[in-house]
Amino acid sequence: MKTRSIYILLLGMVLLPIYFGSCAQDRWALYAEETKSDRWIDDTMRVWYYWNQSIPNTNDLNYFQEPFTFFSSLLSDEDGKNGTPYSTIDSLIPATRSIPYTDYSYGFQFTTNRVEGNDTALYAHVLYVVPESPAGEIGLQRGDWIMEMDGEPITENNYGRLYGDGSMQLTIGYYDAENDTIRSYNDGPQTIASARSIQDNPIHYYNIYQSGGKQVGYLVYNHFSAGATDSGTEYDDELRSVFQQFASGQVDEFILDLRYNNGGLVTCAQLLCTMLAPASALGQQLSYLEYNSNFQSVSLLLDENLIQNGANLNLSTLYVLTSEETASASEMLINCLRPFMNVVLIDSTTVGKNVGSVSFTNPELMLTMSPIVCKIYNSQGESDYEDGFQPDVSINENDDLARFLPFGHPNELMLSTALSIISGEQNPTQSSQLRTTVQHNSISRKASHAVEINR
Repeated sequence: MKTRSIYILLLGMVLLPIYFGSCAQDRWALYAEETKSDRWIDDTMRVWYYWNQSIPNTNDLNYFQEPFTFFSSLLSDEDGKNGTPYSTIDSLIPATRSIPYTDYSYGFQFTTNRVEGNDTALYAHVLYVVPESPAGEIGLQRGDWIMEMDGEPITENNYGRLYGDGSMQLTIGYYDAENDTIRSYNDGPQTIASARSIQDNPIHYYNIYQSGGKQVGYLVYNHFSAGATDSGTEYDDELRSVFQQFASGQVDEFILDLRYNNGGLVTCAQLLCTMLAPASALGQQLSYLEYNSNFQSVSLLLDENLIQNGANLNLSTLYVLTSEETASASEMLINCLRPFMNVVLIDSTTVGKNVGSVSFTNPELMLTMSPIVCKIYNSQGESDYEDGFQPDVSINENDDLARFLPFGHPNELMLSTALSIISGEQNPTQSSQLRTTVQHNSISRKASHAVEINR
């Protein structure tokens, strides 16, 4: 019996470490699996996040939180404004870069407005229409008013259908300046086809005007995208071609319409700046990107090699049309060209995004995040536009509804204002008696939270 007891004891001494070791390995494997997402987020942020020194110590973090909550726990109070951070995380991983202007929609941008005297319904005011889209096919155009959907008034509860839904009937109206009211067209409701994938080319409109004896180039540029896919360059190539046409037209003044442009790629901003800047500035520093202490700052040049078959216009003054949606890469362009030329801003105060982000994806974890990784300065070390750029000429395109006209119309309020400044002539404006208040702007849904930096 004694021998048997000793045998059992010895066997236990051999098996217990194996048992407990196995349990420890299982517990460690379980811990590693349950914290995998948060560990990836933490590791990436400590390397790249601009404010990485403010990330809490690992002992103060809970790695068992769901990823969105954990990501938020790492963010600095300096990240974003009005309680909304610029750094973002998402659970969806698109097959290609998610360009917000290539989406499922009817192909038009709009605001919803509350019209004075109508407290029960909203009207949708059309900002612009993408050609070859369901909206374009029914002749919808900038300045039109959508008054009803399928015979029902537009409300806070249903206006989201305008972002993209099935086929429906739209009651479309116009501003009647003579009677200072909004009336529906006499041809009855128009049937718009179901929403579908739309490619919204950022080069929306361009033309050359004569004003005060000068040739004036005009470009409506709605987002900083190189192409319709992650590797595409067709939009940049077309931009170069358009600038070659401006050069051939001997343009010596330029109006850049960024009123609906809330950002995009830093490389597109660099290209556009290079074609707009004075020729004497080519080769000089345009901007530098300040990263955290893990990386050195990166300089961007006014690089003539980027122009390729485009053209540098050798401008001394640039007129920029802005709005409360103008942000990010648009503001970078304004800030970085100011040391080299006179930049005149017309309309409204811009948003104020002076930082850049990089996107990271983890297919295994089905996560993608875009933390702020740098602050953007011009060649003079200036980056003080967190509160936006104030306009040199302040107007509001919603105040004069009779001049809320299609892009390129010489009497369209903002274009006409810029042309009158160039010519030195007066541009009389008359506020509409009918007052409308913007409730929602579809452009804001597509805002990039920061300038997109190519990693």
